Amino acid sequence: MLSSVPKQGKGDTAPTEETELTVNTTNRVGKSIEWIDIGVEGLQDFIPGLPKGDAILVRGEPGTGKTILCLQFLHKGVEQGEKCVYVTTEETPDTIARTGEILWSDFPTLVREEKIVIVNLSITTMYADKYSLVLDKDAVVETIREGLDRQPDASRVVIDSLSSLQRRLDDPSDFREVFMSLLLEGKKRGATVVMTAEGIPVNPDITEYLVDHLIYLDYHKHDVIWTRVFVLRKSRSVPVHPQILKLNIEKEGLSVEEIPISLKPVWFASKLR
Repeated sequence: MLSSVPKQGKGDTAPTEETELTVNTTNRVGKSIEWIDIGVEGLQDFIPGLPKGDAILVRGEPGTGKTILCLQFLHKGVEQGEKCVYVTTEETPDTIARTGEILWSDFPTLVREEKIVIVNLSITTMYADKYSLVLDKDAVVETIREGLDRQPDASRVVIDSLSSLQRRLDDPSDFREVFMSLLLEGKKRGATVVMTAEGIPVNPDITEYLVDHLIYLDYHKHDVIWTRVFVLRKSRSVPVHPQILKLNIEKEGLSVEEIPISLKPVWFASKLR
């Protein structure tokens, strides 16, 4: 994704990887972009961040770290004084809060003080409250909009997950319209939105085409060791080097680092064709 570096003239010094990234950050994408840190430790060693107000889709199989990434994204926002919303369509608010507390002891306090508002759309709330199981496409969008209105100044929003939401629609074919409505709602509010979906499809669907950034969380068995990978598969306006990183899930959350040389090649190249 790096743009070509200008040709060397006489007396010029060959650009290093570091200067190459700087050239792309300042000249190709411009200085007007407001970059945000999505909270994944080590990622800003490779990219300047992601543009504020963009839509990000995170895809992966169960257990690859999608929910943890969502929580880190919101917690980083709160650390910087931002207001956040977590729309959960799968796990209950208690489960989300428990996972958050494992990562940060202050997480329950952040929820209690409504610095992070959790909108409960999990199936367990079918008869519990107004943010419940909804089947009609218009009701789905309206319910999420009402949830966002509880935090009108939210600059970071999570919708976890689109796959569960699609399964819950009375007519799954309505998902396209619902998804586009949610994208537009995020853009209208100027919020940076992270959405999750299950699996990595063989053929891209509408969600992958319409979002600004696409992240795959995956894993691969190398000999007897399972290695997790973080793949920034698509990114508008962001210079990336390298595109594929080693993903670690630790007690502090997700972190990334450069792929060890022994794990590089054929598998990663063929995986993304």
